[in-house]
Amino acid sequence: MKQINKTYFILLFGVLILNSCSNQSNETDTILLDGYWKFQTFIGDGSNYLDIHPQPGDIILDNSDSFNVEIYGEWDRKGKGIRGSFSWKDNYLIKNFKEQDTSAFVRYHYNSIDSGYYEHFVYYPFAYHTTAQVVVKHAEGTDSLYFLQRTRQSKWLSLGVFRIEDGKDSYTEISAITPGEVAADAIMLRPVSSSALLKAKKEKENLILAGYDDSQWNDLKVPGHWGMINKYSNYNGKGWYRKKVSLPADWKINKSERVRLKFDAVYHVANVYFNGQYIGKHQGGFTPFEFDITDKINYDGDNIIAVEADNNFLVGATWNWGGIIRDVYLVKDNDVRIKYQYIHADPILKTGEANLKIKLRIENNSKQIRSIKIKSNILDGKIIATFDEQIEVQPNTLQEINLETHLTKEFVKLWHFDFPNLYQIQTKIYENGKILDTRKDCFGIRKIEITNSLFLLNGEPVRLAGFNRVSEHRFWGSSEPQELINQDVDLMKNAGANFMRIMHGTQNEKLIERCDEKGILIFEEINVRDLTIPEFSDPEYPLAKQWLTEMIERDVNHPSIVGWSVGNEIRNHYRYVNDMITFVKTKLDPYRLVTCVNNNGYDKGLNASNDPYTFCDIIMQNCYFKTQMQIDTIRKRWPDKLIYFSEFGFKKFPTTSLDGELYNLNERTNYLRHKNRFVAGASLWTFNDYRSGYIETTPEENRTWGAVNIWRQKRRLYKQCQIENSPVKDIQIENFDLNKKKAKVTIPIRGMDDYPSYTMKDYRLVWEFRSIDGEVIQSNKIELPELRPIDKTWNGKITWGKINGEEYVFKIALLTPNGYVRYEKNIALKNPPKPKISGIISGDKSIRVCFEKDFGVEEYYIICTDSSGHIIKSKKTIDYYVELDSLTNNNQYQIELVACNSVGETFSETEMAIPNGQILPPVIYHAFITDSKLVVGYSGESDDINYTVQYGYDKNNLSNMVLTNTRGMIVIDLEDNPPVFFQIRSKNPRGLSNWSNTIKVDVQP
Repeated sequence: MKQINKTYFILLFGVLILNSCSNQSNETDTILLDGYWKFQTFIGDGSNYLDIHPQPGDIILDNSDSFNVEIYGEWDRKGKGIRGSFSWKDNYLIKNFKEQDTSAFVRYHYNSIDSGYYEHFVYYPFAYHTTAQVVVKHAEGTDSLYFLQRTRQSKWLSLGVFRIEDGKDSYTEISAITPGEVAADAIMLRPVSSSALLKAKKEKENLILAGYDDSQWNDLKVPGHWGMINKYSNYNGKGWYRKKVSLPADWKINKSERVRLKFDAVYHVANVYFNGQYIGKHQGGFTPFEFDITDKINYDGDNIIAVEADNNFLVGATWNWGGIIRDVYLVKDNDVRIKYQYIHADPILKTGEANLKIKLRIENNSKQIRSIKIKSNILDGKIIATFDEQIEVQPNTLQEINLETHLTKEFVKLWHFDFPNLYQIQTKIYENGKILDTRKDCFGIRKIEITNSLFLLNGEPVRLAGFNRVSEHRFWGSSEPQELINQDVDLMKNAGANFMRIMHGTQNEKLIERCDEKGILIFEEINVRDLTIPEFSDPEYPLAKQWLTEMIERDVNHPSIVGWSVGNEIRNHYRYVNDMITFVKTKLDPYRLVTCVNNNGYDKGLNASNDPYTFCDIIMQNCYFKTQMQIDTIRKRWPDKLIYFSEFGFKKFPTTSLDGELYNLNERTNYLRHKNRFVAGASLWTFNDYRSGYIETTPEENRTWGAVNIWRQKRRLYKQCQIENSPVKDIQIENFDLNKKKAKVTIPIRGMDDYPSYTMKDYRLVWEFRSIDGEVIQSNKIELPELRPIDKTWNGKITWGKINGEEYVFKIALLTPNGYVRYEKNIALKNPPKPKISGIISGDKSIRVCFEKDFGVEEYYIICTDSSGHIIKSKKTIDYYVELDSLTNNNQYQIELVACNSVGETFSETEMAIPNGQILPPVIYHAFITDSKLVVGYSGESDDINYTVQYGYDKNNLSNMVLTNTRGMIVIDLEDNPPVFFQIRSKNPRGLSNWSNTIKVDVQP
């Protein structure tokens, strides 16, 4: 596998950091319930559509079946599905609903079908409707379901199990209750045993009880998602979790204490049971919630937690990772507690002082009036300010208290993306001298201001670059562990990011904390992308208000968050945005910016009187084309509004290759350089690739937009971002002479109207020489003066010590005060080391050459020579393999691998290859071991049927085998210690592929 080259100015943080600002105290006992839970699904609750194929006994009703199908309204008939989708047979029906039309639908009647239970499935090619309605009328009533027809197209999707009775009019109907294009193609009915349904029903009734035997259930880690189990990789529906919990011996019944079960997030709907009793429901997959279980606790034996999670709520192109995706706790505290703590720090920039406002909510769950003393301390290593207050809290009430204090200049250190200074507020409440509760929160002191043309951070006009980060990973999904969060923040910061527009839902708080610590400004957003989804049918939008409340009350103290977004790319949202922004400002946070991200403010007919940009503090525009037209139109309509390009992008990459780059990125970025100063910055779509069921997604189910792929391997685009996102234009080196041991350095600085643009304070220039194996031979640094946009250039000299002849690469970089790269340059001093081919795999008129990358090599390519001397050269790559096609089977070819850097090229030993007519195996992108599981990421073809992995603990004995139809990733439980060796092959209608080369895997991801 690949060797990661480590450099002292690329910071790697792989350890789990325990955040000292987490809300913990001696007065609150917390039991973390993470780890392995039991997991199971039941018939009729959902399905993995990769497993659904018509079989004998199934009944399929196609749209062209005139005996069973009635068509009401004007529907067009089309043959081939658009965007690469397929109809079930020769054609399908499609209709563009302009408005609600109850007289237009396609109805599939169940004529002459035997009575019984049937699982119902729907099949459709691509259509644009986000909530196409599918109604099932059955013997026991009518059920309505809604489908995003831009995703999971040309698949059999389960509607559930319903009873049909002969003689009763039963049918499935496809229509719409909101405008949009709907496709109607085919319906399938699959007989289901009534005894199997009865068994499942009884199991679900009993699984919430202590005596239920769950030993045959799956083991599934929490936080996690059920796609970590291969057979649930594409499961949509309901899944059950179960955990047995024994309390610590020191937890005793205490009438003055309360116990709560707290979930940081369950996607998307959670129904929760505790010790056989239903305790509540939560809808919304990314926000925290809790239930009071004081009266249900068993202190003397086991406690049973059961959770039904439902991920059948699809919005947008991102994946719906089902399950308990974040931490779970049991929390025990006193009956009077601090429910909420909010601190707003307002710096006085002219004097260097700061005013602090604190809002507390004290909850009294007892039946008596309680006399409570409040003491809050502001800490910066020591106590620098104190609040004291005495209040009375009425029984069973929540009382709000507002306090204020002032910090003098000597105690104020501003939070900035280069200086992420953090403070802590620690509040304790007392009764009769006894501490009842303690709450700790981190915060920062910083000032965000905007004008119609400037974004000011602590009084300085700045133009900032960044990314949209999709909160997921192909293995961990949206249950991102701390090490992944740390890695991503470091990768983004080293690519020049100081800003992040987080899409499209409330994030893991650990990510927000990391951005606090490392310095990334954030707009956080609730997961509202379509108001036509039935869960938003109430015109008062209670769910959106709930999600805003849960998000903002959790994250309100984080200095990295500079604004909130109430949704993304919504239509018909004038009233919604006005109501939600008003709700945020009046009920939740009056100080931060509030917006709604949009992509149509330039559309014909929109203006300040009918488009909700009017209500937004800042215009967050998603821009993928006609950049200047969008800028001009929006600016003309809202001349008083600052603009930020919340999504700034192009078409996705056609393949997963690491060679993906945006040739016109500089051209697009130039729309922000020396013009359009009122555009404060841009966040590229996207930082990372992400999994998707959307149309035109790769066969591995990945959307390939990212500067890094789903495994966090850097594309060529990553280096482009480093250059485009830098506040300097270059590091120019003159008179570079190794033997003279010095050189002149010039750093051109981007000006006020350039992009990005900001003052660089306490930056340093570092340089080093490295050997051919990547080891540092010598290094040096200088501290730089303050570099301002008006300074234009910095000039200086660098020196080094005696040269010993082993120097291979000279590296120089501009670093921030907290150690992140803002520009770097590598100068090769010698030809690359001789490359080595690690394997050649033959295919049908093709070969794949695999190799391991060496330090300091910029690119590789292949020279292929046939028996007549004809030479074929591949394109240059930064990937770990090269494929050549259009060869002749059974002909012999000479293969040379060429390593390139700026000095020259080096050639490998010649090897021979013979294309053999077989299919090339999947490309292995990444493999690692975690929690005694082998995780393998691989490529695929659209018609792949399944994949076989052979593995073992000896390279010469791959005696274990796993077969799967999962796309892009397989997870294998290991029974022995690493290392492990494996190879993979695929099967498709053309036959079996060759085996891949054998890969050795150790532990670390």
